[in-house]
Amino acid sequence: MKKGFTLLEVLIVVVIAVSVAVFAVPAYKKTQDKNRYLAAQGVLMDLGNGLRTLQAEGYAFPTSAQQVTSSNMSGTLGTDVEVTNSNYQKALVVRKYMSPIPFDNTITSVYKGYKFYACPVNTATTTACCNNNAGVVACMEDSTFESVAASPTAGQYYGATFLRSGTIKRIPKN
Repeated sequence: MKKGFTLLEVLIVVVIAVSVAVFAVPAYKKTQDKNRYLAAQGVLMDLGNGLRTLQAEGYAFPTSAQQVTSSNMSGTLGTDVEVTNSNYQKALVVRKYMSPIPFDNTITSVYKGYKFYACPVNTATTTACCNNNAGVVACMEDSTFESVAASPTAGQYYGATFLRSGTIKRIPKN
């Protein structure tokens, strides 16, 4: 008797392995996207609450939609130093309104593939993901969908907004 596998047995094993891979890989990718989105959403919550606290103390910043570009700032910003449109990002971290954002890339200021924006207090703007809505405190958007050619498909996590009420609303696919 010969020891080994027949061609039919090998073929069946290969078909089963390919079938498992066809179903497992997309599910794994979707789970990774969701986890990346949820991690970024936690940073958005921290940023939004920090901005709301700063604004509750009477500061009306930012005056226009601005990308949050740095948060690991060293140094101090004393309580007697006035918070302005140019130093409010530093005030958020140094005065402990929020934790520093652990950016993946400090040049593009991206965390888990998302960019974060502080939305203006008194005026609506169409800049970034603030969506012309004065009720939005902060927002985040997936940096991979910045070009017109790359747009999210149904079920993809494009971004989210942090509202003045303290809730997060997912930005739907366009």
